[in-house]
Amino acid sequence: MTGRALLLTILLASAPLFAAETDVWIESRGIQVPATLVMPDVMPGVASPLVVLVHGHGGTRHENGAFTELASMLAAVGIASIRMDFPGCGDSTEAFTHNNMTNMLHDIDATFDFAVAQPGVDKGRLGILGYSMGGRLAMLTVADEPAYRATVLWAPVALEGSVPMFDYFGGREQYEAIRDEALQHGSVAFTTPWGQEQQLGKKFFDDLERSEPLEAIAHYRGNLLVVHGAADEAVHVDQGRFASHAALSTASAELKIISGAGHGFGFFGGEPDVRAEVLGATVDYFAAQLLRD
Repeated sequence: MTGRALLLTILLASAPLFAAETDVWIESRGIQVPATLVMPDVMPGVASPLVVLVHGHGGTRHENGAFTELASMLAAVGIASIRMDFPGCGDSTEAFTHNNMTNMLHDIDATFDFAVAQPGVDKGRLGILGYSMGGRLAMLTVADEPAYRATVLWAPVALEGSVPMFDYFGGREQYEAIRDEALQHGSVAFTTPWGQEQQLGKKFFDDLERSEPLEAIAHYRGNLLVVHGAADEAVHVDQGRFASHAALSTASAELKIISGAGHGFGFFGGEPDVRAEVLGATVDYFAAQLLRD
């Protein structure tokens, strides 16, 4: 058994059995963002580390139960968490046309501010996890917020500009045609590879093409774990490699490639072993980084 696995085993054996889960509304950009705060049941006066969970494009703060389960697992070892729905997703009251990186980054920051103001949260032991497009947002976030001691990226959309989205949209020509229609009309109807219908606003494309997540993560000075599936056809595993490599100049970075795993990590059906491995490795990493002095 590795030292880290032993640490997690000890923590689980002595962990609190219950957690308080509360749905809240957080003010951001003049609107209310739906979120869920999970606090572990610890001894009075004990402050808990906290992790912000950031969902992917078109996902929700529950990620088909994966974030819900992860939050429970984190609470079981004494780590609080908070997760929010982005515009047009989950319980959000906004239209999907407001789903752009500028708004989402504001919502992450507002959620962070709300969370660290809660009694029982240790402001010196904070982490963030981003999945897919949420990984891109997390990379941009930690560059501007040094309070994040630990970061985990699941299959991050990491390359600069719009290049990493070409395959998602059916190729470069198809991407440019869809983008140009949004630029001309203000928004464009789009059906994702998984059949989800979205109305993408012009600013979605503007923000995407201006963003530089690899440049951002190169300035991160915390601890980074990148988890990627070797068989990911939506976000190629090389993007995970680039993200971990870019952070090496300033951060402690690790890359975990899961053989045979796709982009969904078993969160949307099938691959129960992959799901368990991803969730377990994530809790293991945050416990090692945030529960130590």
